[in-house]
Order: sequence, then C-alpha cells, then structure tokens
Amino acid sequence: MLHYAGLAVLFVVALAVPFVFGTLSILGSMAVFLLLLSWSISWRRQGGDTLAGVRDRSAWLFWGMAAVIAILIPIIAGTSYFLAVMVTFLIYLSWNVMWGLVLGTAGLQSFATVAVAGISAYVAGYLSIELGKTGNLSCVGGGERILGIPVFEWWVAIPVAVVVGLIVGFIISLPAIRLRGIYFALLTIGLVELARAYVVQDKCNFGGGQGLYGASSFIPESIAGSLAGYQIAYVAAAGLAVLALIIYWRVNYGRLGLLLRTARESEPVAEVLGTDVVRARLWVFLISSAVLGGAGGFYIAYYGSISPSFFNFSTVLFLFAMIMIGGINSPRGILVGTMLLMYVDKRFVDVDPPEARYVFIGLLLFVVTIVARDGLIAIPDQIRRRRGARGTDAEGDPPEDVGAIEQEAHMPPGSRPEPR
Repeated sequence: MLHYAGLAVLFVVALAVPFVFGTLSILGSMAVFLLLLSWSISWRRQGGDTLAGVRDRSAWLFWGMAAVIAILIPIIAGTSYFLAVMVTFLIYLSWNVMWGLVLGTAGLQSFATVAVAGISAYVAGYLSIELGKTGNLSCVGGGERILGIPVFEWWVAIPVAVVVGLIVGFIISLPAIRLRGIYFALLTIGLVELARAYVVQDKCNFGGGQGLYGASSFIPESIAGSLAGYQIAYVAAAGLAVLALIIYWRVNYGRLGLLLRTARESEPVAEVLGTDVVRARLWVFLISSAVLGGAGGFYIAYYGSISPSFFNFSTVLFLFAMIMIGGINSPRGILVGTMLLMYVDKRFVDVDPPEARYVFIGLLLFVVTIVARDGLIAIPDQIRRRRGARGTDAEGDPPEDVGAIEQEAHMPPGSRPEPR
C-alpha cells in the first residue's frame, strides 16, 4: 500500500513541476516519473520479463499511466508551442519504436530509419504537390483535379508513403542477406547520406536545398498555427505512436519475435531446429519499413514541407541516443529515452553555442553505456543479475579434499569405501 501511495505522491509532484519551472519541464518530470515507475515495477516483480509482456499486469500499469499522462499533458500545458513539441516527440517515438524492433528484436545493425522515413516523405510530398495543388516546384503545373477535388490529398499521401517505405525497405534488405554487423550498418549510414545528397541536387523534383513545401496537410488552413490546429495534430500523432507500439508488441511478442530471440541466444541451434533466421529478420525489417514509411507520410502531411536537413547525420545520432539511453530492448525504455532527450534538446536549445547540448547528450550516452549497457530502464534487472551471480558464487559447492581423493585413488579396489 505504501508503495502505491509513494507513486501517487511522486505523480502529483511531477504534475506540479510545470507550474514552478515552466510548461516544458513537464516533459522531463514525466520522463523521470515513468522511469521510476518502471524501476519500482521491476523491483517488485518476481523473475524477469515475461514473453507475453502485453498481458503482464505490470505492463498494463506502466502503459495505463502513460495514457493518463498523454491525456493530462495538453490540459495542464496546452500552449501551442508545447503541443508542437509534443507532436514532434510522438513522431520521433513512432520512429524509435520501429528502430528498436530492427535493432533489438531482429538484431540488424541498421541506421536506415531516417532514410526510409525521409524518402517516403519526399515521394509523398512530391506527388502531393504535382497531383494535388501548386507548391514550390518549377517543373510542376497547377495540379490535377477531378470534379474540382485534388486527386492527391494527404489521405492518399500517407498510404502511398507506406508502400514507398515497404519498397525502400525491401531494396535495403537485399544486402542484409550477405552483409552482417558493422558492414550493414555502414551501408545504411551511406544510404542516408546518399538520400540527402540526391534531394539537394534535384532542384526540379525535390526543391534542392530549400526542400519541398506546399504539400497537402491534414490541418485545415483556417486553423493552421493555432491552438486548435496543434490539438488536432497532437491527437493524430498520438494515434500514430499507439499504432507503432501495437505493431511492436504484435511482432516482438509474437512468433517472429520468439524465433528471433531464440536465434539471438544461439543462431546455429535455431537453424538446426528449422528456423529460417534470415527470412524472419527480413520480415521484421519490412514491417518496420512500412510503418516508417507511413510515419514519413504523416510527417509531410503534418508540416506540409520537408528539407534536406531531415537526413542530417546529427538527426540519426540524436534518435540513436534516445533508444540507447532509454533501453533498446524495451518499448518502455524507448519511450522514456525519447521523452528525456526531447526535453534536454528543447530545454537547452538557446544555449550558446547550440552544439553544446549535443555534447551533453553525448556524455550522457557515454555514461549510460558504461553503467547500464541495456539502458536506464533495465538498471534494476542488471542489479538483480549481478546479485544473483554473486550469490551463486557464494553458494557454490565446497572445495573437495584433494588429499583424500588422491589417497582413495591409490587404495586397492576391494578396500575403497562404498558410496552411501
């Protein structure tokens, strides 16, 4: 009872923080609260994580509180600026959840998350401008219309982006059959830079250095930039994040996830048992790519624009730091890490020089990697494993009397004592 009372007090304190330190601070206070909540759940739960994590009561408690926070945040700190930050956070969360599925579940060292989402967003934006309405492209006319209605509005752009993401993911996955580890990672990093270089050079189709703008948006022009517009965007982005989490659970705790966890323990044994590890990994990669494509389509449908800075390597490293600091193998860790670093990034955005906040994030990533290899979320499990290993060493078999063994070995067979 005291345990839940303490959590309730902590939750109230976290809610009160923005009234003292400003609305943005609620992002940091809620990240700390969710981290402490997850730690308390891990300490109280007997044993490790269950495979059916979505059925675990502790998982329901954590995600139930996360849902309550998601509902309360726009009420407590419902300014236009803060809701804009929250929409960006939810988009990042959907990307990071899919990236965690590739890195953690599939075990593929891929950095193609930004490339898949960005290419999908660019293609959807290009088609929206060309077939929907006039944008900034010099090679595009006034748009195609049927009965006066643009034929490529945002509700068409997002499904098309899903298909584009699936195609891009399939192309990237082909080398994964032959390349492993660092080689596949380098390939995907090169793909991100290749995508950036191409859109910068193609001024006719992709706007060059200024990017695309004027794509169809799901925010009506009459309320664009207003509080009502950001409220609509917040609800839509929350739906995107929930969809990404549901897909993560279905894959990670389903048959594919079980096969890949078995392969992670011993891939040769899994192959002997008839598991096609390569095919399972490719399926996970394709599923995540389709979701990333949809998230890219959501990005262009929300902002109505996109620029080559989308592909900056600093963006890749920023997202990577989020999932590594939180915990790459846990959706709870990915949520906490994304929320925590989003707060750090926005809190210190005015620091001079601006790059100083990236130095702080880099130091935080270094410390967490050294202290908690599986991220902040897994610290209780890591401590429990160390205590268990220490207890096993302390309770090991007592040392045998070497002299007695040697004496028994030299005794005649008939004179040896019978075993009891």
